[in-house]
Amino acid sequence: MNRLARARGFTLIEVMVVMLIIGVLATTVTLSLKPDTHRQLSDEGYRFARVLEQAGDAAEMGDALALSWSGKGYVFSRQDEDGVWSKATDELLAQHEWPDGIAGGGLLLDGRPWPENKPLMLWQDGRATTLALQLNGAGRKLTVLQSPLGRVTVADGS
Repeated sequence: MNRLARARGFTLIEVMVVMLIIGVLATTVTLSLKPDTHRQLSDEGYRFARVLEQAGDAAEMGDALALSWSGKGYVFSRQDEDGVWSKATDELLAQHEWPDGIAGGGLLLDGRPWPENKPLMLWQDGRATTLALQLNGAGRKLTVLQSPLGRVTVADGS
């Protein structure tokens, strides 16, 4: 009869192991739902660098493109045959807003500040525009740099 009584219930150790497993699973789910702004900043920086590089290549080939940069995002504009500027509508160059937790910092043209939201030609005088654009988020800064040859790199810090 003593054996039957033991077989019906759970021991304290079994209950504690189940509670531990539930706690670990709950923690895993909670952490996976929270966005990782540190990684998101890197992803956005490298994504923008590739887009800027592609836009620079298109500008070098004769497509008149300009970049407008702000703390909220960026947009590329294209000049038509009549000299009228309009937002680029193709998927790669379409307007892009920064995700929550990420903000665009200053834009430097040849080492000098460039006004926010003012269009900047990507290809001038037979060379790419020398740019330094800053992204901020998660207590970290990334700088996207474009050389006069059109090479775009991403660097940590300012």
